Amino acid sequence: MTSSIRSLAERSLLPVLVAVALAVSPLSARAANGEVGAHVESQARARFSEGNIAYDLGEFQKALDAYSEAYRLMPLPGFLFNIAQCHRQMGRPERAGFFYRRYLTLSKEEPSNAALARELIAEMDEAVLREQERRQAREETAREQAKAAALRAQAEAIAARRVQQGEGKRALVPGARTSARTEAQVKGDSVLTKWWVWAGAGAVAVLAGGVIYAATAPQPRPTTLGTVR
Repeated sequence: MTSSIRSLAERSLLPVLVAVALAVSPLSARAANGEVGAHVESQARARFSEGNIAYDLGEFQKALDAYSEAYRLMPLPGFLFNIAQCHRQMGRPERAGFFYRRYLTLSKEEPSNAALARELIAEMDEAVLREQERRQAREETAREQAKAAALRAQAEAIAARRVQQGEGKRALVPGARTSARTEAQVKGDSVLTKWWVWAGAGAVAVLAGGVIYAATAPQPRPTTLGTVR
């Protein structure tokens, strides 16, 4: 039942509503009395007709522009209902709810579709609430993602510093060993460069030992054989 009422509102009710408003409104009566130029009313009706055609074709922005211009020419509340319908079709529930409310507020008598207007207001309010919840969820998700990204960046920075510190330590240890080897090599070279000193000292010791031995050693026994005379 709701869908059939809403279909009626979207198709036949829109032109009928404003057409009747134009016919019975005080502004239309004033136009008949010459208080408002007939040309202005004719322009408003023309814009209204353009809006209806565009609405039926699904060209909701064009219909919105036509209804808005018609309202500027003749500010009849019925145009506001049509404007609200355009905003609803374009997915603008907050704006649609605003114009439905203005339509009910500015109507001098309660319009015949007041119940439908109130139903649509409730629907738009619910849509606005859902959109706010979705926006809050997106914002919360974005904050969580930003927080996770910051934590990952911090962890990567810490890991990079640890790698750099480890490489620095490994670079220091081989350097110390190289210094130790270099010192040993220097000592070895120092000793080797003085081999002639030790060689000379050894020769003198050997010579001295030989002289002492020769002086103290017993005389060697003769090795010749005796003869018979």
